[in-house]
Amino acid sequence: MRAPALGLIAIAPLLFGFKPFESRNREVEQGNAALQAGKAEDALTHYDKAVAKLPGEPGVHLDRGAALYALSRFDEARQEFLNATQGQDPAVKATAFRDLGNALSRLDKHKDAVEAYKHALALRPDDKAAKWNLEIALRKQKEEEKKKKDEQDKNKDDKNKDKQDDQDKNKDDKKDEKDKKDKKDKDKQEQDKQDKKDQKDKDKQEKQPQPEKAEQNQPERIQEMLKNLEANPKDLEKERARLRAVRRGPPARDW
Repeated sequence: MRAPALGLIAIAPLLFGFKPFESRNREVEQGNAALQAGKAEDALTHYDKAVAKLPGEPGVHLDRGAALYALSRFDEARQEFLNATQGQDPAVKATAFRDLGNALSRLDKHKDAVEAYKHALALRPDDKAAKWNLEIALRKQKEEEKKKKDEQDKNKDDKNKDKQDDQDKNKDDKKDEKDKKDKKDKDKQEQDKQDKKDQKDKDKQEKQPQPEKAEQNQPERIQEMLKNLEANPKDLEKERARLRAVRRGPPARDW
C-alpha cells in the first residue's frame, strides 16, 4: 500500500514530489523514515538492502532513486527511476517518469527530460509538479538549442575567417614569390647587359692597333727593306744618290 500523504520537496527550480513506496519490508520502512527525516545516507543503506531482497519491486527502486537524488547522485538516480517505470502500477509509473525527468534535467539532458515529463502527465494529467517542471525543461531546451546554434554559427564564422586568412596568406606568399622572381629576372637581365657591354668593349679594344707591337715590328721592316735593296745594287745606288741630292739641296739664287 502507498501512503495517502504527498509531500513536495522544492529543489529549485524543479519540484520533486516524494511519495515513498510502503511495504511490510522492514528495510523499506526504515529507509522511508530516514529519508523523510533528511538522512539520505541512512535511507540509501536501508534501500540497498531492500533492493537486494525485492529486486523486481518498482517501488523499492523508486525509493532508492529518491535517496540517490537527495545525495545529488543524479546519474544513478536516473537509472533507478528508469527501473521504476517498468512497473504496472500507473501511480508508481507516473511518479517514476516525473522523477526521471528531474534527474535528466539535473544532468542537463533537457530534451530527454521533456519527454519524461510528458509521459508522467499522460499517466497523471493533474500532476502540478510535472507541469511546472515541464515548462522549465522546455525553456532550458530552447536555451540549449540557441546556445548550440550560436556556437555553430561562431565556429562557422571562425572557420570562414581562418579560411580567408589562409587565402590572404597564400596571396601574400605568391606575391612575395613573384616579387623575388621578378627581381631575380631583372638582376639577370642587367648582368647579361653588363656582360655584353664588357664583351663589346673588349672586342673594340682588341681591334685597335697596339703601339708596342708596332714599335716591336719596325726594326724587322727596316731590315727587310735593306735586304731587298742589297739584293738589287742598282736600286741601292739610286737610293744613295737620292739621299745625297736631298742633303745638297738646290743652289741659292743671288738675284
